[in-house]
Amino acid sequence: MKWNSYLAGLILALSCSLSFAQEAPVNIKNVVTINTHQAKRLHDLGALFIDVRPLEQWNWGRVENSHSLDLRAGFRQLFMPGTLDKNTPIVIYGNSTYHMRGAIASYLAGLWGYQRVFFFRDGYYSWLALDYPVTLKSDVEEEVISYQPNTEKREAELTEIQLFSAFK
Repeated sequence: MKWNSYLAGLILALSCSLSFAQEAPVNIKNVVTINTHQAKRLHDLGALFIDVRPLEQWNWGRVENSHSLDLRAGFRQLFMPGTLDKNTPIVIYGNSTYHMRGAIASYLAGLWGYQRVFFFRDGYYSWLALDYPVTLKSDVEEEVISYQPNTEKREAELTEIQLFSAFK
């Protein structure tokens, strides 16, 4: 009896983990799904890139000149009339094909009447892998300028290093 409960728990755990690893859909109504190279071409032509990942992830790194509209927070701004011309080409992306945020956001944009919605299904990680233009946290000048090292913490670390090196 004990083994049956372990086996049932193992099967349940495996089925749950497999159900979360689904890929984003390829076909979305009123949306054109594009690959990384097509997204780069649209980037070069000046399309509006919208990153629907959480703001913290966007701050760490993003497609160059993209705008953060977190799906759970700011994305609903596109629903408001007059926010953006409905004929503006917009490219919506998330992390990768295994994250549904981009697909959901693309579907909503098409549902809200945007005429030129492109779903960059491969996402930010494929863009990064092909060495296309990105903005990383270390590239942002404000953060570099405002950085002031904590000298007390640094002195404490040095003291610990000196202590450990004395025992070698």
